[in-house]
Amino acid sequence: MLDARFLSQTASLNSPLSGTEHLAPLLYSLIRSVRPRTIVEFGMGYTTPYILKALSDNEQDFNEELSRLLVKTHKAYQAENSPESEKDWFLSQPTGADPRFYEQNYRPMLYAFDDFSEAYSSAPNVLETIKGLNLEKFIRLSKTTAIAHSEIIAAEHLPIDIAWNDALAYQEFFDEYWPLVNANGGLMIFHNTVNGCPNCAMFVKNLKLKQIGQFADFELLSFFEPHKLHQNSYTIIRKISGFKEHYLDWDRHAITESSLHLIHENKPGDSR
Repeated sequence: MLDARFLSQTASLNSPLSGTEHLAPLLYSLIRSVRPRTIVEFGMGYTTPYILKALSDNEQDFNEELSRLLVKTHKAYQAENSPESEKDWFLSQPTGADPRFYEQNYRPMLYAFDDFSEAYSSAPNVLETIKGLNLEKFIRLSKTTAIAHSEIIAAEHLPIDIAWNDALAYQEFFDEYWPLVNANGGLMIFHNTVNGCPNCAMFVKNLKLKQIGQFADFELLSFFEPHKLHQNSYTIIRKISGFKEHYLDWDRHAITESSLHLIHENKPGDSR
């Protein structure tokens, strides 16, 4: 939750020239929604504590939801199997939770890359803010460019669920990190793409041509902030080459198997 304390401690990081005053809370909400396990950020600043706060809140929710899921699942298997008991299980907190997501531990991590070379960047002050918010455990910082340094990301943190670039070198970043992005819906996000620098705009246009001209393994959508002259857009690319559709009616057996696995591996009240 973005409470008053968080907003107060991060306010000084908001550099007007960076243009992320709306992107930072947007990234927070996006991360809260899609529950990534690994994020890469190229270009630290105002967005960094928002990303870390989202990961921290996600971890807390995951642990609380897992405990409640175990309790209600134990209760369901002790009751007589009926459509009514299934409905009670589904509606009980955490409502509609998919047990398959909770089989894997949730220990999210942000890999942040920044060489601290931008004069107007708030990156040098980010570390102090992160410490003040007790969010250090969720970040691995490399004081270098992300280009040619993807090997820093540990195998245990692959694939990448979100890669956020606010430091240019878009094509190089895409070429190096796209193969590492989760094929089942992983995201790449680039700042200042539409009506921004010509090279940035050309990068997006080339991706659109690829999407039209052949089978593409991604979806692409750009957003424009019409009230701005600079830093006025962002583009989100979603990898779909391994995307798997799930429908509740089709997945009943898999959900049941996952529920049984959870209660065999855990006791009510456990968290990870």
